[in-house]
Order: sequence, then structure tokens, then C-alpha cells
Amino acid sequence: MKLYFAYGANLNLANMSGRCPQAKKLCSLDLPDWRLVFKGVADIEVAPYNTVHGLLWEITDRCEASLDIFEGYPRLYRKEYFTVEIHGEIHDVMFYKMNREGYSMPSQSYFETIEDGYYQNKLPVASLWNTLDEVL
Repeated sequence: MKLYFAYGANLNLANMSGRCPQAKKLCSLDLPDWRLVFKGVADIEVAPYNTVHGLLWEITDRCEASLDIFEGYPRLYRKEYFTVEIHGEIHDVMFYKMNREGYSMPSQSYFETIEDGYYQNKLPVASLWNTLDEVL
């Protein structure tokens, strides 16, 4: 089982099903001591006492290859991992971490894609708006 943590555009179920039709949404997942930021597009960074809301997906090798293209791997994003316990077993979870620095506003359509994903998955939309306010 290969696990992937989505926190940005891949929260949007329609977009993810188009990119990775074999992917299975497992559950929502909060990643403690990290925060969502915008660098034109979504990224996450270590930040004690914060939380990133996202989704845990089970993906295939073909899904991962598609995600690599979408995320601009390895140039724009690199792959990093954290571990999670599921039913008493420890699993590595892959996520994409941006290679560039500096914060900037996302486009309205990109932000709305993420916002739709928050609504679709019953994630706290107020936290997404707070992230946007921090960029201003």
C-alpha cells in the first residue's frame, strides 16, 4: 500500500479522480506541527502548534507518476515522508514539499479548487481562509 497526503489542489475530488482514477480516498488527516502556506501554489512547512488539514489517499505507481507530472517533481516540488499508524501498523506517507522560498498569493481559480476540496471533504474552511489572510 502506497500512501499519499494531499493538502492543496488534490483535495478536490473531481481533479484527483481525473489525475489518478485508481486512487482511493482513505480518510481526512490532520498533520500536527505543520502549516499550510501559499507560494503561488500550496505548500506546507514545519510550524509548531499549527495543523495542516488534508486527505490520505492510497495510490498506485501510475497515480504517483501522474502526480509527479502535476506537481512538477523534482523541479518545483520534492517528495518527503512522514509516518502514520493505521490499525496498529506503521506506514510511510509521501507528500510533496516545494523547493522554492517566499510567499505569494494563489490565483483565484486555484484557491477555489482547494476551497471546493475543503467543502467536499468537510475540512475546516476557516483555516484555509486564515492561511490566505496571512499571505496578504
